[in-house]
Amino acid sequence: MKALILAAGFGTRMAPITDSIPKPLIPVLNRPTIEYNIYFLKHYGIKEIYINLHSHGEKIAKELGNGSKYGVHIEYLPEKEILGTGGAIASMAPFVKKEPFVVINSDTIFNFDLDKMIESHNHSDSLATLGILPASQNDPRSVIRVDGNKIVRMLNESIYDTIPEGNALFTGIHVINPQLLEFIPKECFVSITSYVYKRAIKSRRNLNAFYIQGNWWDMGTPDGYLDCSFELLRTLPLKFFDDTDIFGDYYHTKYEHLSGANEDFFVALGKKLNFPPIKQEPPIIIGNNCEIEKNSEIILGPNLIAGDGAVLTADHELSNAVYLPGADGTRVIYGKKGRIYY
Repeated sequence: MKALILAAGFGTRMAPITDSIPKPLIPVLNRPTIEYNIYFLKHYGIKEIYINLHSHGEKIAKELGNGSKYGVHIEYLPEKEILGTGGAIASMAPFVKKEPFVVINSDTIFNFDLDKMIESHNHSDSLATLGILPASQNDPRSVIRVDGNKIVRMLNESIYDTIPEGNALFTGIHVINPQLLEFIPKECFVSITSYVYKRAIKSRRNLNAFYIQGNWWDMGTPDGYLDCSFELLRTLPLKFFDDTDIFGDYYHTKYEHLSGANEDFFVALGKKLNFPPIKQEPPIIIGNNCEIEKNSEIILGPNLIAGDGAVLTADHELSNAVYLPGADGTRVIYGKKGRIYY
């Protein structure tokens, strides 16, 4: 089975970070986001991976190479003009004939049983299976209506004369039959949801819904990025990669709350740290070659992630914060649950 990782977008919702770092390479727990996609796919036996490229494409290709360091094979699909999600999927036509393929966004992280989603698709007789989550009709992202396992509404198109309320949101992972490619115009900008899937619904073609039983994180916005980073930091390990290979040496420590309850927390400390003796409140991940000003009053954590070469300044609160590699504390984006220094 093959997979396509969508990585061509501009990442405007994460600007100004994406002015210099392509969205797929923005680190989550000090690892590029797209690596989580690669390890996730590999865990489920998918080792032929295609990645479309446009914005900062050369940086993505240089970082990932041919995929050998991950134990997979990567082919790149460069786009001179950005083609959108539908156009990118259409570019898979020469590489897929009869077998379904997986499509996943590069700014999402998943932790669920992909085999079950593929099995659901194989038994559905559908053009595509979409990974969804139940949602209230009051949620603005709830633009899909599912009856049983069948999608009957996509955005403002439905198989019914009266458009029903939405009851699910789309997480951005698909299993697609090559027949769907017939619905997509070639070599032009096309949205998979607002054009292709809407056309399929209007033509009363089957689109299968698969409810994800697990985790889904969307890093497309600063708040989503912070939510993902802190939740992952508190719930590691993930089952689809070797933590030691990803994070190096780390340990779990018990932290006693004022209530007397103990909680197991993750701590990973890099090499060549220029830190004075300092109190820690986990969970914490500190990369290599980081430094901090001497200040006996400061506390590291909780919820602190620092990339390689970051300078943690003592006049900042060092909790609920992500320092990207090389950040010195002078440039910051504020979110509802913390800060991103870049």
